[in-house]
Amino acid sequence: MDIETVAPFAAGPASAVIVMLMVLGALYQLTTRQLIPLASKALDRHLAALDELVKSNREDHAQHRQDHQQIILTLQRLDREVTSPGITPQ
Repeated sequence: MDIETVAPFAAGPASAVIVMLMVLGALYQLTTRQLIPLASKALDRHLAALDELVKSNREDHAQHRQDHQQIILTLQRLDREVTSPGITPQ
C-alpha cells in the first residue's frame, strides 16, 4: 500500500474515529474529575439538609405531643368541673 491509497482513509473515516475517541476520553475525564465530585458534594449537602429536617421534625413532634397532653388534661379538668359543679377540682 502506498500513501495515495491510505491518504483518503486517514483524512476521512480513520481521523473521525480518532477525533471521536479523543472527545470521548475528554468527556470521560470531565465526568470523573468534575461532575461526579460536584454531584457528590450536592448529595452530601442534600443529606445534611434532610438530617436537619428530621431533627427539627422530631423536636416539633415532641413539643406537639406535650401540648396535646396539656390540652387533654385541661379538657378532663373542665369536664369534671362541668359534670360536678359543686365540687372543687383537685
